[in-house]
Amino acid sequence: MMGNQRTGAQSRDTGKDVLGILLIQAIVVLLLSAALLLKGNVLAYSALLGGLIYLIPNLYVTLRTLPHRAGSTAGMVLAQLYIGQIWKMALSVAGFTATFIWVKPLSPFSIFGTFILLQLLGMLLLMMSRQRFLKL
Repeated sequence: MMGNQRTGAQSRDTGKDVLGILLIQAIVVLLLSAALLLKGNVLAYSALLGGLIYLIPNLYVTLRTLPHRAGSTAGMVLAQLYIGQIWKMALSVAGFTATFIWVKPLSPFSIFGTFILLQLLGMLLLMMSRQRFLKL
């Protein structure tokens, strides 16, 4: 009885944590871009684009994979995770490609620096989260 008492509650809590992390990352992107406006417009919008290239695919995969459907088997959930990760990579590649083709001038350091900063921040925030994520 105790194990079934909170069916789906852990998934909802995890979803809230992950969305909270994405919100913190979005705020960091906006603050960083605002600060870089002091150095120049190109640096600022390049950082903003790097942040969006990171955030949009991660938001997509979060919204796609976190909601559990009743009756889903572990295999079905795992398949959805793999499909979500493939789409996340494809969206990231599309974001970088579109940015480098259509946006001129650019600061590659700002784009990649912001993207990498958000990767590291995401890992740090997950480790600090109150939820018990699997540590590989």
